[in-house]
Amino acid sequence: MSSASKVLKSITYSIILLMFTRRLIARSNFAFAFQSTRTSSCNIIRSSSFINHRTHAMASSNTPIMYKHHVSSLKSTTEPQTTNMLDENGNEYDWDKILPFQKNTHNSVKIVVPDEEQTSKEDDLYDADTFHNKLEATIATALQLKKTAIWITVPSSRARLIEEASKSGFSFHHAEGHTATLSKWLLDDVESRIPTYATHQVGVGAVVINAKNEILCVREKRNNYRPWKVPSGLAELGEDLDTAVIREVYEETGINCRFNSVLGVRHTHGSQFDRSDLYFVCRLEPIPINEEGDVPLPVPQEGEIEATCWVDFDEYRDMVYAEDPKVG
Repeated sequence: MSSASKVLKSITYSIILLMFTRRLIARSNFAFAFQSTRTSSCNIIRSSSFINHRTHAMASSNTPIMYKHHVSSLKSTTEPQTTNMLDENGNEYDWDKILPFQKNTHNSVKIVVPDEEQTSKEDDLYDADTFHNKLEATIATALQLKKTAIWITVPSSRARLIEEASKSGFSFHHAEGHTATLSKWLLDDVESRIPTYATHQVGVGAVVINAKNEILCVREKRNNYRPWKVPSGLAELGEDLDTAVIREVYEETGINCRFNSVLGVRHTHGSQFDRSDLYFVCRLEPIPINEEGDVPLPVPQEGEIEATCWVDFDEYRDMVYAEDPKVG
């Protein structure tokens, strides 16, 4: 082996060793801190974490938890530095009665208010009379934990809490079904990075051509700018493009198809609900009903489609390129 090869091999091994060592250090950068009295349980905290803060907790991303001031009971050579945080009336927050919250994405936390029927009136953490003070205490806790934002979901049965959240600086982000979601950005010196909800909708259009060089077309009961158009519609939440376009063709014409490819994408703005629109034009193949390759006659969807048929491809192309004052 040449000298140059030996040097290169040595450098490679050194880099691998360095990366492995750093990973071991990162994994071992934990300290066990045991409570000195009243409990035999232990809390695992990062050695570089906020031991000087009043609050601390660890929880999974799916489990609501109550953050309390138990860090001061941990064994430490450094006395925790505390700051008295007062509410609007000058009283210190009751840290044992803040709202439960869970870890959320992008260093934020989330409060999930349960439906009123799921809690008892005697032990209701979300009682309207005390909700505002508890929410303010939760905001203060999130700030101490250096969180960037707080999210809160409120069911319609507790709609009166939305006003209290608004007083604390929360604003609507989105609503769906019987639940409203509000958010509050916590960093005064950083511009809010909370994303706008549902900036786009996704539409699909199907180009289906049979063995006779005919294209599958429909005519809607309303909004007809041309005599014919290809089957199309909106993808549902969580629905893949191929599944959406196959579904739309079957719903509007009764023709079963298999997905082939995406032919093109159109991006427009100011569509339904003042949102942008991504429209995918897809190529599909009709599935024959017998060995001879016959394809059934299309059947229009009741209530939506006025007519549907196989149109000669040349005729359809001429229609598309023809001048029409109704088409801009």
